[in-house]
Amino acid sequence: LALVLTTSAGLMVRTMSRLWSVNPGFDPQNVLFLSIAGSPAVHGSPAAVRNGFLQTTERLRSVPGITAASLVFGGVPMNGYSEMPYWVEGRPKPAEKSQMDVALFYGVDPEYFNVMRIPLLRGRFLSAQDTEKTPCVVAIDEELAHKEFSGQEPLGQHLNLEMFSMKCEVVGVAGHVKHWGLDTDATSKVRSQVYIAFRQFPDSMMDLASTGSDYVVRTSGDPYSHVQALHQAVAGINGKMVTYGEQSMPDIIAGSLSARRFTGLLLGAFAILALALAAIGIYGVISYTVSQSTQEIGIRMALGAGRPAVLMMVLKGALAMALAGIVIGAACAFAVTRVMKGLLFEVSAADPFTFGAVAVLLAIIALLASYIPALRATRIDPIVALRYE
Repeated sequence: LALVLTTSAGLMVRTMSRLWSVNPGFDPQNVLFLSIAGSPAVHGSPAAVRNGFLQTTERLRSVPGITAASLVFGGVPMNGYSEMPYWVEGRPKPAEKSQMDVALFYGVDPEYFNVMRIPLLRGRFLSAQDTEKTPCVVAIDEELAHKEFSGQEPLGQHLNLEMFSMKCEVVGVAGHVKHWGLDTDATSKVRSQVYIAFRQFPDSMMDLASTGSDYVVRTSGDPYSHVQALHQAVAGINGKMVTYGEQSMPDIIAGSLSARRFTGLLLGAFAILALALAAIGIYGVISYTVSQSTQEIGIRMALGAGRPAVLMMVLKGALAMALAGIVIGAACAFAVTRVMKGLLFEVSAADPFTFGAVAVLLAIIALLASYIPALRATRIDPIVALRYE
């Protein structure tokens, strides 16, 4: 039973190790996500709303320790999302919206790419010159580029964004971000990503956007150490604006793995308990066996058996029982861990390294637990043992 639990816990540990080594497609270190209820131009004109958000972003950037800041609509990786139907210009428009391809969309400030440090593969990112007065442009991720323009040049192509009723030119191709999580993004139905400058949102959306917004900021140190200063900066813009929901990107990523982490901790706790019980049990069994074999040990020693021979005799008996338990436990663990396939990531349910390491660990524990009783057996006085009943 100890082997079953310890093997299961070991597989979860290896899974978490593999997950944390996965590249999310951006740099999460020193990035803070926060939300602001209200805006500096609630229900204002579209121009007032745009300028209000621009001023808010500039105020956040001016906070000491903030190296970059960006407004973001549509959610950030592993925390919220917004999907947008689209079709490629020059191809037949689907008759129904439900027949259109769908992509995740991000309405951002041009500095979003500096905050998140998403790699640029081709072309350019959005810039401060991409405003409501210039033709609409978008950056897409490599997933959408491969899906829609495989074998073609994506730059210069146009996407029709159904939600905005806009035709936008593709000016850049960025790396893919694992929006749905380090472990589940590859199997998600919607993976393509489109980035559009917030200032290019149509005027009709400005009133809705003005009720609240999300931001990401890159800091020069611990993100949480700047929260109070950010609160003060926002309060200085408008007393009706409230900052809430601050989370560092590493914490957001950790939260997306909470189910696996909880399972691993639970199995780990039970495994430690099982190992302790196994060690106590082995110690008790060997102690009892030695006490029952006192006379036999005395006879062996009277006939010339040395203490090393007695020690090895007891330890071999203990290891024989332990190995039998390990073999049975391994067979049970092989059956049980197959049920865990859905929780594992890039680790086989029959991972030989984990099974081997746990088997060796249990053998060592059995050896240590039986050593004291075995050592006690070597100290038996043959004359006393021969009189033992």
